[in-house]
Amino acid sequence: MKNLFGKIFDGIKKNYKTLILAFFIACVLWIVVSVLVFDTIDNRISGISIEAQPTEFMSQNNLQIVSELNDKVNIKIQGKRYDISDLKATDFLASVDLSTVRSAGEYTLPLVVTSKNDRKVTITDTEPARISLTLDEIISKEFPVEGTADISLPEGFYPGDITTSPATVTLTGSSSTLNKITKVEARSTRHGEIAETEQTGSEIFLYEAGSVPIAADDIKFSTDNILVNIPIFKQKELPLKFSIINYPENFDINSLKYTIQPEKLTVAAPDDSINNISELDIGTIDLSNLTLNSTSYIPIVLPEGYKNLSGNNNARIEWQIDDYGKLDFTVSDENIKINNKPNNFDVSLITNSLNITVIGPSNRISNITASDITVTANLLGTQLHEGSQDVSVSVQIKGSKQPCWASGDYKITISAQPKDDEQ
Repeated sequence: MKNLFGKIFDGIKKNYKTLILAFFIACVLWIVVSVLVFDTIDNRISGISIEAQPTEFMSQNNLQIVSELNDKVNIKIQGKRYDISDLKATDFLASVDLSTVRSAGEYTLPLVVTSKNDRKVTITDTEPARISLTLDEIISKEFPVEGTADISLPEGFYPGDITTSPATVTLTGSSSTLNKITKVEARSTRHGEIAETEQTGSEIFLYEAGSVPIAADDIKFSTDNILVNIPIFKQKELPLKFSIINYPENFDINSLKYTIQPEKLTVAAPDDSINNISELDIGTIDLSNLTLNSTSYIPIVLPEGYKNLSGNNNARIEWQIDDYGKLDFTVSDENIKINNKPNNFDVSLITNSLNITVIGPSNRISNITASDITVTANLLGTQLHEGSQDVSVSVQIKGSKQPCWASGDYKITISAQPKDDEQ
């Protein structure tokens, strides 16, 4: 046996070139036979991506595929070995036949697979042969934007209403998605404590009913730059005050006692101007309009930009005049005066007497007589005309620091006659 293997090995050594040539010729003959005899083969291609090109009708009617095209197509092909043996998934295109689509909805549509090159290949099977798609109408819709901010304020500061710039945004996307949206939120990128008004960038979030988030991946925004305006006010508690007008020079203004509700108002200002205010002047009250057991009201109107944090729209003034009384007096023409008569008119008094109502402390009003009351008409700045006309008068009661006053508005009638030029 040993001699036999030796002889074979010696033979190979002597004829190795012949053996190599024979092996090469055998391989060539096998390839030729495979091509000529076994020329048609079957093959399987997996993982072909699906594409969907919108039709002209879809483009004209704003129809768009809203479902994901994540499925892959597998095919069986047939052809010459030298044509198909090296084909891959990227050599084929799987497209959805959208020619029958005429409206939004759910469809099951055929897939058409074609070769991307000029190889002679026959597709014998496609899996899946059809695909389910959802199509929807693409619309644009305007929404208000709600600004929010996760901030804190130091003591003595108040946050105003957060707004956005712009205040609205137009969204473009599928109608089924846009019709679900109930809120567009612009959330400020600013966090932490702030003590002055700021305008910041934002992140946009969409929500449907119940504050459920909606993905915005397929939605286009009219702007990607929405700013959040965060107004910060400085707040302060201010006492209320008012002024009394139309009282005689000798009237003791300090004799009138009252209470005011509210006594103080908490106010928020958009700047530091509130630092220079120690009390809030809410307006005036005409003394002649006060009557017994009366209550006065003054509307509380703040400067533009200020906020009324207390919420009181009116101040209520209760006059402490329970011990006051009221008397009527008839003032004769002797106590009715006309001041500042113009040089070009002769002015005379037509009114002979005037009834005046006086209010004051009961123990003081009882000592007043008609002769203590003076009625004065000041014609300075009055446009006179020929004939009679009514003019307003002021009423003054005799005595220093007088706590009594005339209630109501009064007028007298005068006569004015133009003077001759010669006079």
